[in-house]
Amino acid sequence: MIYLHIFILFVFLILFFLSANRKAAKQEGEKRIVLLLPFKKLSMLLLSYFLKGNSTEIQKKIRLLNPAGAVFQETRQYYVKKMSEALLLIFAGNLLGMLISVMDMQGAGRLTGNAIRRNSYGEGEEVVELDTRIGDEKLEDSLEITVDERKYTEEEIQEIFEAEAEKLPSLILGENTSLDRVEHDLDLIKAFPDNPIEISWEVDNYDLMDSEGRLQEDAARDGTVLMLNATFSYFESHYELELPIRVYPKARSREEGLKDAILNKIQKYDVATATEESLILPTELGGVAVSYQDSASHTGAYILLMAVLMGIVLYYGRDKDLTKQVEKREKEMMLDYPEIVSKLTLLFGAGMTIRGAFEKIAGDYEKQLKAKKLQKSYAYEEMLITVREMQSGISEFQAYNNFGNRSGVRHFNKLGTMLSQNLQKGSSGLLSLLQGEVKEAFEERKAMARKLGEEAGTKLLLPMGIMLLIVMVIVIVPAFLSFSL
Repeated sequence: MIYLHIFILFVFLILFFLSANRKAAKQEGEKRIVLLLPFKKLSMLLLSYFLKGNSTEIQKKIRLLNPAGAVFQETRQYYVKKMSEALLLIFAGNLLGMLISVMDMQGAGRLTGNAIRRNSYGEGEEVVELDTRIGDEKLEDSLEITVDERKYTEEEIQEIFEAEAEKLPSLILGENTSLDRVEHDLDLIKAFPDNPIEISWEVDNYDLMDSEGRLQEDAARDGTVLMLNATFSYFESHYELELPIRVYPKARSREEGLKDAILNKIQKYDVATATEESLILPTELGGVAVSYQDSASHTGAYILLMAVLMGIVLYYGRDKDLTKQVEKREKEMMLDYPEIVSKLTLLFGAGMTIRGAFEKIAGDYEKQLKAKKLQKSYAYEEMLITVREMQSGISEFQAYNNFGNRSGVRHFNKLGTMLSQNLQKGSSGLLSLLQGEVKEAFEERKAMARKLGEEAGTKLLLPMGIMLLIVMVIVIVPAFLSFSL
């Protein structure tokens, strides 16, 4: 797996080198993040070969949000931004996965052929996981082997073996009350809690219980006498103890039997090679060849996969954010529509031409915006663009049509059509049409306000429910405590 991480890192480095000369433009209101800069350049490189950044749907949404901007350039910048964020996430995930893979490799590599290198003097024992193949059959579970440290000398401890032997029956009971009636798995401990003695176990019938003390599932229910053989070991010193127990046997799987058999044989090899630098593992079991290899860790691969998935989600999630911005724009324009139509009606009724009224409304908005008395409004920005089009030479008829089509909102499209038709048919009846539009617009605004209020009330249900639960706890808990007292 480490080679995949290195390959991905190598590809990123090559692409960084190829994109180093590109210039990443800074978007309006965006803070320059140095870490993101090389990924922006890389995104520009990839877009130039694969994605053209000219999605019709994306361009349409960006044009709605910023009608006065350069749509193609802003679309490209949008793709660059979301792709650079996704690439940064994938790059960081790959680095983290590679770091974990390297750390896993530091614990591996102790197996050479069929020999496990021991820790040096005083470094303690180590548990090594190996994938085992017996003949053509590979065990599904990894084999856990405890490798003792390399010792200096043997210290005789026979004087405490007998004392520990008296304590052993009570230590291995588990959920059972007595060894005369074993109804649950035994806790066959591997060492005593207060001394360095290790314990190995053998049973005289593996069809009833395994060497870990687990009863087999399909054991007889009438109880059977079974002998447990415990071997106390402290380096080369040993003590044998036999414990008769009555058990309810269970069936054992083939793999469990093979695993126990190979572990028992490894334990014997461990004792025989205690003074050697390496633990020599058995290469055959019952005449069948046994092979080993370090168990692979897939943590780095999982992190890389998660980073790639998160990068993809982030990439396409940006499109949903863009859609939400367009929906928010439409709601804001709908809220501004009654006010705009009302102003047009008032000014037109006072004797101003439609163009004069249009220019006055847009001009007043621009002055207040510069004085920072108002926030930017999508509807008034569309009016400003329309006024500038007329000032630049575009006909009033075409400017009103552009105003309705560019807005993307049904009511403004209707208003633009109404104003352009006024130029062809004359102004008679326009005032009554505008007055009717004002009335209808305010009714729709009331309906929208009610809808927004209902949505806000729905969102408040969860916090209100939490507050109700807290109040109930505050009231009920003291009542229960008073009863208990």
